[in-house]
Amino acid sequence: MASSSTARQNQTKPENAFDEIAPYFVPKSTEPWDIFINHRGCDVKYTLATTIYDKLHSMGLHVFLDVEALEAGDCIPAEIQHAITSATLQIAIFSVNYAQSPWCLAELSFMLKTGKKIFPIFYHVDLSDLSLDGQGKGKYAYAFSEHEKKGRYKSEKLDEWKRALHESSLIPGYLVSNNEDEATVLKNIVNCAFETLKKVPLSVADHPVGLDELVQRFESVRGEEEVKIKGIVGMGGSGKTTLAKELFNRNISSFERGSFVFDVRDAASRNALADKQKKLLSDLGVDDLQFDNVDEGKVVLANRLSFHQALIVLDDVDHIDQVNALLPNKDNLGSHSMVIVTTRELDVLISWGLSLSCIYKMPELNTSNAKQLFCWHAFLQLSPPAEFEILVQEFLKVCNASFAIDKTYFNGLGKIAMASNSIKYLQDLERLVVEFRGSSLSEEFSGLQLLAYFGLYSPVLS
Repeated sequence: MASSSTARQNQTKPENAFDEIAPYFVPKSTEPWDIFINHRGCDVKYTLATTIYDKLHSMGLHVFLDVEALEAGDCIPAEIQHAITSATLQIAIFSVNYAQSPWCLAELSFMLKTGKKIFPIFYHVDLSDLSLDGQGKGKYAYAFSEHEKKGRYKSEKLDEWKRALHESSLIPGYLVSNNEDEATVLKNIVNCAFETLKKVPLSVADHPVGLDELVQRFESVRGEEEVKIKGIVGMGGSGKTTLAKELFNRNISSFERGSFVFDVRDAASRNALADKQKKLLSDLGVDDLQFDNVDEGKVVLANRLSFHQALIVLDDVDHIDQVNALLPNKDNLGSHSMVIVTTRELDVLISWGLSLSCIYKMPELNTSNAKQLFCWHAFLQLSPPAEFEILVQEFLKVCNASFAIDKTYFNGLGKIAMASNSIKYLQDLERLVVEFRGSSLSEEFSGLQLLAYFGLYSPVLS
C-alpha cells in the first residue's frame, strides 16, 4: 500500500453509519473489487479476516479489507460503498461483538440490498443470536438494547438491521467454534470464492446507452493476424472501460482463459504493478509462483503467456512501461489469443507497435445519447419529466452534449436540476463548465463539486 500500516490503523470511522454519508462522496478509484469482507475489527480483523484476505489476495483476487484497502485521507464511506457495490462476492463474519457496531450492521443491510452472493461465517456465535425475536435473548440482543437506550438511530433503522441479521441467518454458511473448524472454513471459502469468481461476468454499466453501436464499430477494427491485439483510446469518462468490459463478456467463452486487469495507471502510481502481474497470472491458472518485484514478474509472464489461448484486457494504461510489465513479449502470446488495451494516450499504443488500423478511437456522445444518459442519472428514466424538458435542454446546451462527461458529473447536474427547477443557475454553470474544460484536473472533476458550488450538499468529512 502507498501509506504505512500505522497511518491506516490511526484512521477512525466517523460516528455516522456509512450509508448516511456515502452518497455525498465519490471513491478514489472506479476499479471493481472481487470480494468485500464485512467484519467486526476488535474480534477478527487481525485473525480470521486477515487470514482470509491474505490467502485470497495471494491468488490474485482484489479483496477489500479496510485495514489493507484504506489509506490516509480516503473518504471511508465512499470507499466502502463502492467496494460493496462493485464486489462480486461478499463475506460476512458474524462474531461475538458484531452487532455492537452500527457500521457492521449498515454494511450488512447494504450488502443484502445489492443482491450479490454472500458467504456468512458464524464465528463463535449461534444462528439463534442473529434472530432477534424481541425476547432479549442471545449475544446480539444486548447490543440492540444498547442501541435503543442511546436513541441515536430511529426504530426503523434498527428494525432494518434486525431484518438483515435474520435474513443472513437463513443463508447457508460456515460455523466456526474451534481451530479445526477455522482451518476447514478457510479452505472451503477460498476454494468456493475462487471457483465462483471465475464464472461471473463483469458488471458493465447501469445504463449502457449506445453500447451495442460501440461494440459493432470496435469489431470493425482489424487487429493483428494470429494474435488479435487492439487498442481503445479516448479521454477519461468517454466509456473505454465500459466498452472493454462488454467486449470481454461477449468474447470470453471463446477462450480457454481470460483476465481483465483494471486500473493499470493507478497501480503504477502506487508501485503496485507486481500485484497486477500476479492477478494476470492467477487468472491464467498460475498460482504457484511467487515474486517480489515487477522485473521478476516480467520473467515469469514471458515464460507463461505462450501456453494459453487467452483474452486479456489491460485497462487504463498511460505508459509503455506498464504494457511491457504485463505483456513483456506480445509476440510470445499464445496463438489465437486476443489482447485489448485501453488508454488516454495514443502514443502508448503507437510505441507498442500498433498501427492506427488496430486502434479504435472512442466517439463523442451524440445529442440523443447524451440526453438519455443525463436523464437516466438525473431522473432514472430515458426522458425528462415534462416540467424539466426545457431545463434539460439548456443544461445539455451549456455542457455541449458532444463533450464526454462521467456519470458523477451527470448526477451532479441532475441533482441541481431537481433541486432548483429553474434555469437561474445556468450562467454560473456555463462559467464552471468553461473552467472545467480548461483545468488540468478536468478528468477528475466530479458532479459533487457542482453540488458543493451550488450549496446543495455540505461535506461531512474533511
